[in-house]
Amino acid sequence: MATIRDVAKRAGVSVAAVSRAFNNYPDINADTKANILRIAEELRFYPSATARNLVTHRSNTIGVVYPSLDGTGLRHPFIGHLLNVFKDAIGEQGYDMMLLSNRRAPFDRWGILDRIKHRDLDGVLLIGTPEEAVDELMQIDIPMVGLDYVVTGPKVGSVTSDNRRAIQDLVHVLYHHGYRKFGFLHGPLKIPVAVERLQGFYSGLQEVGIAPCSEWIQNGLFTLEGGQAAMEKILSSKEWPDVVISSADVCAIGAMQIMHSRGIDIPDQISLVGFDDIEAASYIYPQLTTISQDKEQMGQLAAEVLFRLIRSKSDDLPLHYVVPTKLMVRQSTRPL
Repeated sequence: MATIRDVAKRAGVSVAAVSRAFNNYPDINADTKANILRIAEELRFYPSATARNLVTHRSNTIGVVYPSLDGTGLRHPFIGHLLNVFKDAIGEQGYDMMLLSNRRAPFDRWGILDRIKHRDLDGVLLIGTPEEAVDELMQIDIPMVGLDYVVTGPKVGSVTSDNRRAIQDLVHVLYHHGYRKFGFLHGPLKIPVAVERLQGFYSGLQEVGIAPCSEWIQNGLFTLEGGQAAMEKILSSKEWPDVVISSADVCAIGAMQIMHSRGIDIPDQISLVGFDDIEAASYIYPQLTTISQDKEQMGQLAAEVLFRLIRSKSDDLPLHYVVPTKLMVRQSTRPL
């Protein structure tokens, strides 16, 4: 196995010059650097990441904190898509992604804070993280970005959709097209985005002068099974809503399965609207009307914001972006 000394000998330079070439120091000639890197590739020499970290004080690794309170983990299609876009975006900058587990072995006393510091991570991406966990993470001085989640404080940023406004506007659109009886499937209320969407639903109803019906507002848990159970509860009420808004597509698909099993016509008896615009939304029958989040832009922008925070020398550089949503009208609602 080739060593740094082998590369230096072949290139006719000092070991220090090889080190400067790999660590992108500006005081090395461009041609010399290119020659060193070419020889290193020929010899299949790869510098120790640990040694490089000691010099650059960078691990070139981003940690991802995703507790997955709904239990779906990376199987959730929306989250999986976001993380894939983010992974590719940071990869183009020479960074790797480390998904931090929210489960520990019985003998492991290290929490997430300890693991972030131990791994010397350069930044952290937060997804669906409870506020108490975010408060804990604020104890360490590390750049953080909330994805589909607003985080405030020094060295933090966020990239999110306007979740509340999107649902609020949807209620207005549906009301304008004759809907008067509204049901809603929300997510786990420990997740801020679930709270925002539920607040948007209540605000929308208030603005159009409709009182919410508690029997038609159920916790769909952001899961397929949660959507099934929530729809069962709604259908057990004496009267049915004429439209059910789900705060996640996967939950709406679960609700749709129950409606199919009962022989309920969608949209003639009950219309259905989702949120996220996952790939399956346009494959199922009837195709799901949904609020589309721009997953590509959100994942790319989250990476850009995190790199700006990492490279900034300022202790306080708040960067917060709201990505527009779009209503995708399909077959699960009457024409809008």
